[in-house]
Amino acid sequence: MPHLIQIALRRGNRRGQIAIFLLLLLTVLAFVFLWHVDIHRIVTGKTRSRNAGDAAALAGARWQGIGLNLVGELNLLHAMALSANDAVAVNAITNMQARVLFTAPLMGLAAAQVAAKNNGMYAEAAYARLILQHAAEVRHYGDIIGGVPLFVQPFDRAWEEYATLLEAIASDGIAAGPDNTFLYGDSTGGHILLDRNFYTAVACKWWCWFFLYHSGLLQAYTDYHWWPPLPPPDPRIFFNSEYLPLWLRPDTVQLRAILSTASLLDEAARDGVNMTGFIETNVMFRNETWYVYNSWWGPWSLMDTNTFPLAGTLKPEYDYAGADVMMRVQASINRMTPGLDNSSGSNSILWTAAAKPFGALGAGTATPLVPAAYGLVLPCFSAVRLIPIDACSGSGNGSFDIGWRQHVNVHLPIYLASGVTTPGCWYCQQLVTWEIPAFRQEGIAWLSTNSYRCTLPSPGGGGGGHGGGSPHGH
Repeated sequence: MPHLIQIALRRGNRRGQIAIFLLLLLTVLAFVFLWHVDIHRIVTGKTRSRNAGDAAALAGARWQGIGLNLVGELNLLHAMALSANDAVAVNAITNMQARVLFTAPLMGLAAAQVAAKNNGMYAEAAYARLILQHAAEVRHYGDIIGGVPLFVQPFDRAWEEYATLLEAIASDGIAAGPDNTFLYGDSTGGHILLDRNFYTAVACKWWCWFFLYHSGLLQAYTDYHWWPPLPPPDPRIFFNSEYLPLWLRPDTVQLRAILSTASLLDEAARDGVNMTGFIETNVMFRNETWYVYNSWWGPWSLMDTNTFPLAGTLKPEYDYAGADVMMRVQASINRMTPGLDNSSGSNSILWTAAAKPFGALGAGTATPLVPAAYGLVLPCFSAVRLIPIDACSGSGNGSFDIGWRQHVNVHLPIYLASGVTTPGCWYCQQLVTWEIPAFRQEGIAWLSTNSYRCTLPSPGGGGGGHGGGSPHGH
């Protein structure tokens, strides 16, 4: 009898061990299954954010091209109205051009939201709040300060209409943030604390960045009093929309000072505009307001000759900067695997894409030219293409990086005035590290023996642009 009991106990132990093993196996299989589900969600989220970001950037750039062509068409109509001595038409045309510089970019901003949402991206409440807050500021652009308005209106009721359009777009939800926004009140000019690469260099102990771009800073810095004041805003430039700007300007000048009669007639003929009788008039010698390209439309490769993100040959007729769009989209991933914090920033997928309208004067001829070759805006834009984000104007702006905007607008002024940093701000944490003398001395010591290893990145590749080796490409 005792022998039978022992046999039964051994069998019971084996069954218990098998049950425990099966339970462990099922647990492992459940984790593997949930992990695979999370991988699928992450891949899907990345694909969705990429498609949405690219589509949004292309939609915005397409409207930029439409706006540029419309301004160019109106320049041609302006010449025709002058040849007919139609002063009413001339005034209407120049007024319409001033409006196009705002309406076309804002149509592009609205179209970008539709494109992002159609590709599965949800609206970000923080993005909409940012635009609504700015719309409220725009309504005060005409406030009188010292006897003059803060910003002179480019056309009648401009700031009221501009703010209303921004509010209408934001009320529909913002899924794609225009990341190269240029607000009139933003600081202009260079300042190390407005360069996000500085904070990355501190966080990663990227000593070569200091050697290549700010040689001597590690040795010269003392404390927060050492920093110069933030550069002031430049209130003179207010012809262009702050969002998706076309970078054009009105110029009151004789038309002959801008271009030759032959070039104007050639482009008019290509665009199907009948300029009969134009030659017989004295239009070329009259001081009139024409819309021309500003300095942003210089050679594209001059953004940074050492790190321009170019692979292959750039045709001369396409070597120009100017109007472009950079869009930021963000997808949230809710993970199912136990133990992962769904509130973590790692569950947010960010995609930034840039696009640009392209065209050439005399396209199809033996010697096509860049659009700004004559200075005068003429209708020649026919395509939009994605470009590396480091080749985009203002690629370091991070206008819709909410944490960065909060740091620049709120935290930096406090730090520069008192040396006090804000808890919870990643950029402020880097400033705390930067203030430690031992940290800076570590960089000095490393560079004293390793500076020969610091070289500028090759021009071919994704990094570079305005920041000079920024850690992102597209």
